[in-house]
Amino acid sequence: MLAWLIVTAYVPVAVAGVALDKVFRTTLGQHVPTAIFFALNGIALFVTEQLRRGGTARRRAVAVAARGEEQLSAEEQSDLRITRLTMRQAVTIGAAQIIALLPGISRTGSTISAGIFKGLNHEDSARCALLHAAPVIGGAALLKLPPLLGALGNGLRGPLLAGSVAAFVAAYLAPRYLARHFEHRALIPFAICCSVVGLGSLAYFAVA
Repeated sequence: MLAWLIVTAYVPVAVAGVALDKVFRTTLGQHVPTAIFFALNGIALFVTEQLRRGGTARRRAVAVAARGEEQLSAEEQSDLRITRLTMRQAVTIGAAQIIALLPGISRTGSTISAGIFKGLNHEDSARCALLHAAPVIGGAALLKLPPLLGALGNGLRGPLLAGSVAAFVAAYLAPRYLARHFEHRALIPFAICCSVVGLGSLAYFAVA
């Protein structure tokens, strides 16, 4: 069931990514729009956290209900709670990744925010975002790698390899960090970081 939720939620972002790829890369992929979106990403995370604290976001119960579920690991319990989402809720959370096609918008942040508004807690929303990462990143790789392996990739393969290694290390460490972070903290540090970097970048590129 969990696999079907992930695959179904992937469909909207896949369609949008293919249809709007050129727009995201050219018109919106400039320095100033990217800086603006980065700052807006931080503001969105801040607003999400404030609304959650104010009770606007529905909270899905985190207590295990079925007999014997208390014997499951924390990851297994989280997966079980995620599978209790309806298909519509899962697709909505997955579709939030479309926003992350905009340069400067965090895929993980947008998915976590959508998960919170659909009733998941921080930990489950983060896990849901990480589970959604595999098909999205895999699909993007299938779309972008073939041209880069040809003539268009001349001079880019070294940076591409270095970036891929860095991304692999970050992807390996991120789930552990987020799991610990959301045990006692919220989205505010990420919101502040994105807002400061985005506004600073906007100021820099606006006068450059």
